[in-house]
Amino acid sequence: MIYRDPTHEILKAYVNALNGSIIWNGSPVAVGTKIAQRETEYVLIYVEDLNNMSTGDGPIYKATVAMQAVSLQDVNEGDETPVNRIIEQIIEVISDPLMILMNNFKCVMVMPEGITPDTEITESSYNILRTLRMSNVIEQKK
Repeated sequence: MIYRDPTHEILKAYVNALNGSIIWNGSPVAVGTKIAQRETEYVLIYVEDLNNMSTGDGPIYKATVAMQAVSLQDVNEGDETPVNRIIEQIIEVISDPLMILMNNFKCVMVMPEGITPDTEITESSYNILRTLRMSNVIEQKK
């Protein structure tokens, strides 16, 4: 069996599962691996870690997918509500491995690894970030 890299497919699966499902202030939040600069609330998705855990029966991978919820606000704001609500919605959607649909791989298990809070203050904005990491065990289909 030829071992395939699941990075592209798992990113696409997460974007497809979350796109249109995350709402803030009555509007869908931008979700993707690339985000337009005009967005003030968004979810950036990337693979943080990928390990081959194959046992000989077939390719098995453990992938850590990070979803960074971001809210760009005026310097004097600092309201953490948007990112907290966005993270809550992500957890609701992603906690079921059946939501992670891929062509050449199957998500067997998904579980949260943790949430890292962060803030950035610049001259023009106060940026609030929460990074949710999800551990995924995926099998390559034969």
